[in-house]
Amino acid sequence: MKIGPLGNIIRTMNYVKKKFVWIGFIVLLLSFFVIFFIKPSFTPSSRIDLSRDSVIKEIQSLGNLETASYSIEKIVEAGTDGNPIQNLLFGDKILLIAHGKVIAGIDMTVITKDNIQVDGKELKAMLPAPTILSSALDNQKTKVYDRTQGYLNRGNTDLESETRRAAEESITRAACEAGILEDARINAIERIKQLFLFAGFTHVEVIIPAGNCSKESI
Repeated sequence: MKIGPLGNIIRTMNYVKKKFVWIGFIVLLLSFFVIFFIKPSFTPSSRIDLSRDSVIKEIQSLGNLETASYSIEKIVEAGTDGNPIQNLLFGDKILLIAHGKVIAGIDMTVITKDNIQVDGKELKAMLPAPTILSSALDNQKTKVYDRTQGYLNRGNTDLESETRRAAEESITRAACEAGILEDARINAIERIKQLFLFAGFTHVEVIIPAGNCSKESI
């Protein structure tokens, strides 16, 4: 039985189709092999080099009495602020879940002998107002929850660090508004009073003015 030109074309197409199927199968098999067997061993692992010498920039004696500590969680959103088209093309937004700790207390280094009055077994202590001693984010708990960028935006490399800095300032402000300095003042009075009573004084008066959350302390 003779096969006409059309039959030859159909047979050739079937042959080519089978070839493509086999080639596709081989490519898929090779991809599977590369992904699961070669890539894990071929991809370089991360490395952190800590062998270089550390340089101590400053050594400072600490004389702080920590009397209040607040742990705060805050969600911070930052990025570009444009219309929908601008955000779609050039937008860059980050959603940060920040965890931080704010510590307040008394700076004991400014106290002199004039701040303490002793009359027999009676003592009067006049201490400075409490201040924010430290405020920092917990890097292990602080995470970037979401980051979206426009199609034509390469990304702002400083956006995350700027957001973290703003989050730290916001956490400090939140602790101040929640009354951390007043808690630090009350706790300091009680702690110092108990300390001197334990030392043998029969009457102890501790005067500490209220703290002020000024912009300098935030």
